[in-house]
Amino acid sequence: MSHGHGHGHAAGEGAAPESIAAGYELADTRARPLVIGTISVFVLLVVTAILMGVLLLLAGNAPTDLSNTLNPTEVARQLPPEPRLEQNPNVDGDRLLREATEQLESYGWVNERENLAHIPIERAMELLVERGIAPFGTGPAQGSGQ
Repeated sequence: MSHGHGHGHAAGEGAAPESIAAGYELADTRARPLVIGTISVFVLLVVTAILMGVLLLLAGNAPTDLSNTLNPTEVARQLPPEPRLEQNPNVDGDRLLREATEQLESYGWVNERENLAHIPIERAMELLVERGIAPFGTGPAQGSGQ
């Protein structure tokens, strides 16, 4: 059994003596298969484009059934369901922060019929220090208004 040079060549083939003497492969790849392949791809693209043009001409240019198209004025009026993306996140974020700060720093009713109010957080902390906190389960229920 003959052994090649480890290049995957069949028996009897191998590197040319000139390539061995030079220390690298002197022969380039064969250009003919590459040129034929490249030309074939371009011919296929051109034939496909021509075929698509012929099919479009045969089918007609204008669609006849317009029942599934949207009227541009209807599209402008129609809004997606909530939650929608914020139009201006900075303005919306500033507004939310301002409203939350206002709630934390002011007096107001949560539910006036049940006499349930909110107080500024600083005052709530002072009352908590003065009165302490009842052990869990011994005080009135959360939100009872007492």
